[in-house]
Amino acid sequence: MSLHKLIANYAAYNTWANTRMVEWLSTFSNDQLYKSTPSSFDSLDATLQHILRTQNYWLTFISEQDTAHLSWNHRPNEVENILKEMISVSLQMQETFTAYTEEELQKVLHLNSPWAQNNLSRYEYILHVINHSTYHRGQLVTMAHSLGLNKGIPNTDYNMYNCL
Repeated sequence: MSLHKLIANYAAYNTWANTRMVEWLSTFSNDQLYKSTPSSFDSLDATLQHILRTQNYWLTFISEQDTAHLSWNHRPNEVENILKEMISVSLQMQETFTAYTEEELQKVLHLNSPWAQNNLSRYEYILHVINHSTYHRGQLVTMAHSLGLNKGIPNTDYNMYNCL
């Protein structure tokens, strides 16, 4: 499999998995989405916002645009917008990442942020952001379980995506 095909498949997988997660979470009340739950972030909403902010950051960085304008602030009482934006940003990632050539995917990008400094190929950052979203989707499921929200949990496993 070519690197381009791998990245295109993972980007499509990320959109599919986030769409399934958003559809499931959209069945919950706002009170359930905002309810305090012990985890890395204190609610389903806060975890969603983290995924969204991170996807926005990495999409901007990977596209070699200025990340300074991005906000890391929590957006209270905006869960409906967060859910819509999650799909929109996932689609933007898919479109952008799929458009890169093999050479562009292998280009080394220099990260110099307050929390990390490194030099990785563009495709490694792409795999990182998709892996990061996968990690936090798992947290969303665990948090929902702790709230007693056990019905309709979507399977967002990469292998299940490839079985379609």
